[in-house]
Amino acid sequence: MHQPYYKDDETGEYHLPWVFLHGIKDYLEMVRYYEIYNIRGVFNLVPSLIEQIIDLSKDIAKDMLLKMISKPTIILTEDEKLSILPSLFWANEKNMISASVRYKELYYKFKNERQQNVSLTELLDLQVHFLLSWTGTFIREESGFIKKLIQKDRYYTEEEKQQLLDILKSKFHYILPYYKKLYEIGSIEISTTPYYHPILPLLIDPISFHEALPDIALPENCYPLDNDAEWHLSKAIELFNNIFGTKPSGFWPAEGSVSTKTAELFIKHNVKWMASDEDILSRTLHINLQNLTDRPLLYKKYIYQKGEQRINIFFRDKKLSDLIGFVYANLDPEKAADDFIQHLKEIYELSDFSPHVSVILDGENAWEFYKNNARNFFEQLYQRISTSEWIETITFTDAIKNKDIPERTITSIAAGSWINGNFLTWMGHEEKNAAWKSLYQAIQDYYTSKPHLLEQQIEKIEKEIHIAEGSDWFWWFGDDHYTEQADVLDYLFRKHLINVYKNLNITIPQKLFEPIKKFHKKMKIKNPSSEIHTNFDGKLSQLEYLGSGEIDLKYDMSSMHTDANYLKKMKWGFNDEYLFIYISGNFSLIHTHKEDIILKINVDDTLIKLSLKNRHPENYSNILTLIDYRLDTDLELLFKIEDNYKNKEIEIYFELYSDDKLLEKAPLYNRIKLVLQPKNPHEWIV
Repeated sequence: MHQPYYKDDETGEYHLPWVFLHGIKDYLEMVRYYEIYNIRGVFNLVPSLIEQIIDLSKDIAKDMLLKMISKPTIILTEDEKLSILPSLFWANEKNMISASVRYKELYYKFKNERQQNVSLTELLDLQVHFLLSWTGTFIREESGFIKKLIQKDRYYTEEEKQQLLDILKSKFHYILPYYKKLYEIGSIEISTTPYYHPILPLLIDPISFHEALPDIALPENCYPLDNDAEWHLSKAIELFNNIFGTKPSGFWPAEGSVSTKTAELFIKHNVKWMASDEDILSRTLHINLQNLTDRPLLYKKYIYQKGEQRINIFFRDKKLSDLIGFVYANLDPEKAADDFIQHLKEIYELSDFSPHVSVILDGENAWEFYKNNARNFFEQLYQRISTSEWIETITFTDAIKNKDIPERTITSIAAGSWINGNFLTWMGHEEKNAAWKSLYQAIQDYYTSKPHLLEQQIEKIEKEIHIAEGSDWFWWFGDDHYTEQADVLDYLFRKHLINVYKNLNITIPQKLFEPIKKFHKKMKIKNPSSEIHTNFDGKLSQLEYLGSGEIDLKYDMSSMHTDANYLKKMKWGFNDEYLFIYISGNFSLIHTHKEDIILKINVDDTLIKLSLKNRHPENYSNILTLIDYRLDTDLELLFKIEDNYKNKEIEIYFELYSDDKLLEKAPLYNRIKLVLQPKNPHEWIV
């Protein structure tokens, strides 16, 4: 469970509401299942999240959006109404907005039609529905008042809004006591992370970046910040001890980021275990864990030992973790739960020992893409696990004590993270390096002035520096992830550095007033501008698809990340009455796949299925008919547009399956809207 530090300590205001919203929707909800089903597991609470939960529990009005929502709508100025309106649609359209007739109606009016004139009645309904959409299923179920609000659906009163806020605030206040209760009775283990969620190996020694990617340029002024790394670790232990009355046994390093020096720092602070990703184990052992012969090695315990000191290391099963994070939301809950259990069964049968399977994933961001906040899925899954005779849920501390799980000693740990086994998500891109450069410069300026500073100044400055060292700022810089709030996150990063200079009482560098974020990855469809020409061979030459439409199929990757990367970009265009679609991606992976790969092309509510190996299309669409395809470097598809659908808009998305298992969905969360307009002389060029 993790959130970056959204507060500007100079003003005391929180610029984004995610701590509170995920608190009432996810933080209480996820741990509740472990009490109901009497299963065991590990929950990781990041100190920057804990600090904000404590702070907001005292005064929710510190959050700028929630403060605005708390005001009676009648006293809001026109500017305030317009500024709050976009925020009230920060919810998943399919599973959160469309669950209410009224909320969906207002969504299409104000979001899609871009209308600006909002009445007080509409605004009040939007505020209540926004809060309801972020209310967890257990809170909804246990509150008769909230049930009545959901049933009412519209024409809410200020009194009802305030009563709803009071209920949600009381639930939010209970988050940490609830975790502590389950921790003390042994239902769960709680781990933590270095304080403000930094990529610890890059703080200890930024050159560790080059272990996985030696040819990428780093910020020219980078240098080790090992003292800062030590601060993040020691302060995390101190906060954990203050909240839970004991020191943490284990750490999830931010983003699973590890290295040999990171392990040694944990050992220095008597940490018993840490965890990372299977890609790190592959690089550490120099093996291919996709090979079934080597795969069982993933399910052992590993110990890094230096002299008499040691630390246990667990490596997550990427496939199982990503199935929950990115695939099962698109499946029937029963089928998804059965699929997960079947994967465990295959691991059990593949291993000639008692395997320990680590499933580790984001604690908050996946569930809005499931129906009912994933409750139907979790109930099916946990019911199966709790009644199984061959599956036992244990914590990492349990696993250390379990003699049936074989262990293996390693003498080094490859430097990298759970994203592609490297650090490219946080350093190396032009924008990311620019952010690091400003951070390093602020630290250097601080150390130059430090001998002349008062203790109170030092404390404030070092807090701002440590916040700016958090991983999240660098996650959103560059072109690999997209969020509507990128400008706010950019501002907050720069504001923390600006606060450093304000406390130093020296001139603030002008570049800190200029946005770093220049690359915006969003669903910006480039429509066709001319009739296209192609050799239709699955390979793209220089003159093919000139004037075609284009879209990045990975545009909607956001706070989560998947390594599923078969389908990357799409071009499309028309020639006479035919539609051509060209999809580029990692099709070499499909060529080497043993099982047949099925491409499902979803067109509105119709389906076209294509076997990529057996060339056997099945057409269930009355909109498009698949005439032919070519698979080489990339995939090229030829469709005939049925007469009744010419010049009409359709929605399309793609799914790849192997043996009924969903490998990838593209786009991941949305659909592409295309107009089947073979000829549009007003827009096309010659």
